[in-house]
Amino acid sequence: MTRGLFLLGAALVASAAVAQPPPAPRFEGTLLIMTGAAELEVANDEALVSFYLEVQEPDLERAQSQVNQRVAEGVAAIRRADPKAVVETSGYGTYPVYQPGSGRKIIAWRARQGVNVRTTELAGLPKAIAAGQQQLALGGLEFRLSRAARERVEGELIQRAIANLNARVAAAAQALNVPASRQRIEEMNFGTPAGGRPPPIPIARMQASAAESVAEPQLDAGQSTQQVTLAAKVRFLAP
Repeated sequence: MTRGLFLLGAALVASAAVAQPPPAPRFEGTLLIMTGAAELEVANDEALVSFYLEVQEPDLERAQSQVNQRVAEGVAAIRRADPKAVVETSGYGTYPVYQPGSGRKIIAWRARQGVNVRTTELAGLPKAIAAGQQQLALGGLEFRLSRAARERVEGELIQRAIANLNARVAAAAQALNVPASRQRIEEMNFGTPAGGRPPPIPIARMQASAAESVAEPQLDAGQSTQQVTLAAKVRFLAP
């Protein structure tokens, strides 16, 4: 019986030992939260141009016909001036115009359609805009980086940001007299790359009218500021 009690007690002790959670790992040394950053000024290589046409006529069919014809002519002129441009139409709509003070009496119809152009042929952009303005009104102009340029710049920014972080870690280690053998980067998180896109060039909104000739505008694509930031957990191990 004594032997049985001994075995039972040993089993209970072993079970309690198994049930206990393992001790939490001990992290020795000093944990630092450090950041790295990089920034580049890059010449814009893509333009977004918006055109529109709005007409008002007493007859709905006539209003729509004018928009259809002149937008088609404007799109064709833009494509002739810049065959590589991506041209898309958008926002086609018709709206009744009511006589003031007469309740719901329709006196005219207003028709409107937009045209969006995306191109990297910046040298020929003034010619393409002037071609479109023969039939359409210029609604807005924005310069930016193309997707290929952003991806290329992002790779360089990541390398620069990591180099900036390493330089800061080295400076902190030198100040604390920590040799390279006791330095460890435990975690690294990149922030969302930010592109400093310039604001669009405002264009006066006026009703488009046919013109014999439109002079080419003077344009400057400018630059965009691209940035990457990162945060890292760096541990300096105890000697």
